[in-house]
Amino acid sequence: MTADEFEAYLKGLGLTVETIIGADAGRYIAVRSFAVPAGALAGRTCDAVVRREESVPYIPPAAIHTRPALVPMGTLNTQASPIGPDWQYWSRRFDHPPTPARLWAHILTVLTEVT
Repeated sequence: MTADEFEAYLKGLGLTVETIIGADAGRYIAVRSFAVPAGALAGRTCDAVVRREESVPYIPPAAIHTRPALVPMGTLNTQASPIGPDWQYWSRRFDHPPTPARLWAHILTVLTEVT
């Protein structure tokens, strides 16, 4: 899987996707204004971001970032994000062979399993 394949998959789902540059000068794949589909955060709209790496295969870092913060900062393994002051970093490992569908499922799982 490549970062481009992940972006194409997300766009194929009808999501708004773009590359952003964080305050840390890192490049990130951003999914804009989507609603969390289930769980305690169901219906909350946020942006979700993962670091964009050019390695092949694309191995996502052990983090996702959301804007706005969806839980109190410092809870559930979250902290301030290096992307900028209005972003929340979620420390989560992705331990599966990377495919676009698995990575998107991982992001959704992180957000839908919040209690």
